[in-house]
Amino acid sequence: MIIVPDDPGPAGPDEVLKAAVRRVFDGDGFLANVWHPYRQAWVERVPFRFAFIDAPEMEQPFGPEAREFLVGLIADKELRLDPVGKESTGYMPIDPYKRVLCMAFLTEQMDVGTVDYYHEGKRGAGSVKQARPVMRNIELEMIVNGWAWVTEQYAFDRETEYFEAQDDARRDRRGLWAMDNPEPPWTFKRRQRRRSRASDGQGRLL
Repeated sequence: MIIVPDDPGPAGPDEVLKAAVRRVFDGDGFLANVWHPYRQAWVERVPFRFAFIDAPEMEQPFGPEAREFLVGLIADKELRLDPVGKESTGYMPIDPYKRVLCMAFLTEQMDVGTVDYYHEGKRGAGSVKQARPVMRNIELEMIVNGWAWVTEQYAFDRETEYFEAQDDARRDRRGLWAMDNPEPPWTFKRRQRRRSRASDGQGRLL
C-alpha cells in the first residue's frame, strides 16, 4: 500500500468535523458518528461521501475490492473530515442523497520500517527510523493505489495533484487499472439509467 502524507493545515472545531467511522458502504461512502463540540456529544450515524473521488459501483468490476481497501484504511478509526460545498449543491456540503461531502484525513502512527509513499507528485520509498504520527489524505490514497477515479464534473483547487496521482496509478496498472479500459462509475450509472428507462417504456402484456 502507498500512503499519502498530507497537511491540510490547522482548522477550528467550526470548520472541520471529528468523526468515528462505523460502516463503509463502498469505495467512496461511509457512515460515521460525529463529535458536536458545542453540545459536547456524538451525533450518531451521519452518512458521508468523498467530495473529489468516484470509486467503482459495487456492481462493477473492482467495486467490492475498492470497498475492502477503504475498509482497511478507515473502518473503526477517527478521521478529520473537511466538509466541501460545491456550486451544484448551492455551496452546501450535502449531495442529492443527503450525504455530507467531505475530504478525509487520518492521523495514524507510522511504525519503524520501510514505507511506500506518494508526496508532492512523486512516488517513493523510505525508511522510518523513529515511530511518529503522520496525517494522511484518504482520497489521494484511494486514487494512487488505484481504487478510485478523480471526479471530472467539478473543478477544485487540488485537481492537478489528484489527476497526477491517478496517472501514476494508471501507469503502474494498480488496482482497477489492471483492466485495459475500466468503465468510470458515472458512465456505468448513466448506462444503467438508460437501460432502466428503456425497460420502463416497454409495454407489458400481463
